[in-house]
Amino acid sequence: MKQIVFFSQRYLHNGEHDQLHSNFAAEIETQTAQKLGIVAETTAYNAARANEKLALQQEQGSVHTETISTTDGFRDETDKGFCMFVESNLYHPQPEIREKARRIMRIIDQYGNLRKLNYNEESSQLVNRNAEIVNNYASDLAALGNGWGTAWLNSLNEVNTQFVEHFGTRTSEQTSKVTINTLEARAATDAAWEAIVTRINALVVVNGDTNYATFIDKANYHIEYNKTLLNARKGKKVSATEESK
Repeated sequence: MKQIVFFSQRYLHNGEHDQLHSNFAAEIETQTAQKLGIVAETTAYNAARANEKLALQQEQGSVHTETISTTDGFRDETDKGFCMFVESNLYHPQPEIREKARRIMRIIDQYGNLRKLNYNEESSQLVNRNAEIVNNYASDLAALGNGWGTAWLNSLNEVNTQFVEHFGTRTSEQTSKVTINTLEARAATDAAWEAIVTRINALVVVNGDTNYATFIDKANYHIEYNKTLLNARKGKKVSATEESK
């Protein structure tokens, strides 16, 4: 008489735990919960798995983080290019252009390297510095590179605005999340799976294993695979400990 093996999943990594239960869920879907007689148990199990996946997604961070990092990098490059452009005009062959560049460079130097600031400070200081340049030296800026100075600063302001919008989206996402403890979510999934195991093993005693044999074999295969994985990991740790003695 076949039975599903009980297996402590405590030492599985989060990804391994998630994959194991993805395999279990796929087998249930293939055999159908109705045929296996575990409709109520599967409903609870699926809910627990969905909660665990949400916990893992939260643990991995915001989906907007990469966009924010990329946008900030482009913003820094654009700002560095603008500053270098103004500085290059300090060596312009025409003295009047040099003087215009000097006036703008004085403001840039007063604010310092904004790219070293944190996200919010950089966003704010870029707005302040660029506004001061435009308010005081718009004509000087326009004279640099026959309008390139103005165009470059406008592009920098657009990139800065884009960054602020992306950062705001990430902030809204984070504040709207309900934090879920991953360990608690995993424990709930384990409990729901154990309820399925208990139910099927009991049905086998009553009805025989004909309707459950394939599912039991597949479930035990995935369990044995993960047992082997944990044993191999434990063996490596023991070996490392012995070598360090």
